[in-house]
Amino acid sequence: MRRLPLVTVLLLVAAPALASSEAAAPATFLGLPVWLWKTANLLAFFGLLVYLLARPMSQFFHARREEVARSLADAARQRDEAAQMKSEMEKRVAALQGEIAALRQRLRSDGEREKADLKRAGEADAARLLAQLDQEAQRRVQEARSQLAGEAAKIAAELALELLQRELTPADRDRIFKRTLDRLSASPAGGAR
Repeated sequence: MRRLPLVTVLLLVAAPALASSEAAAPATFLGLPVWLWKTANLLAFFGLLVYLLARPMSQFFHARREEVARSLADAARQRDEAAQMKSEMEKRVAALQGEIAALRQRLRSDGEREKADLKRAGEADAARLLAQLDQEAQRRVQEARSQLAGEAAKIAAELALELLQRELTPADRDRIFKRTLDRLSASPAGGAR
């Protein structure tokens, strides 16, 4: 029924052209003017065309409409999924930035703690090394003192022997020998021998 205005418009457009061709040669077919037959033929052709194409065209446009609606729904769904993915990615990026900041802070504090530990260990090693060096220095001083004392005693003994040999007379030797014998004989340990 929507097709009726289209057919009417076509008749109104075609009627003057048909009438002008009829005026030149008035003709009839089966007692009706030719232009009426041509108009009926045109209407029949369009009616047959509409009859034959109406259902396939309707199905085509209906399918196309459904396809477009499906495409729009898919696009909307994909847009929603993309927005959701974007939101999730922003959350992940924010979480990663937080984790990175926490990791940096932890590494910084670990580095400071490690630095302090190394400093304490270095100071303890230095103190231990200084204590060892101090002990070694004291040991060497003791050794040097004992060597010096030994050397001094040796030199003193040599000087005393040299002095005694030079200054001691045979009479002094006899007198020292006798005193020593008297002392040994007077002592209780000397008589027991």
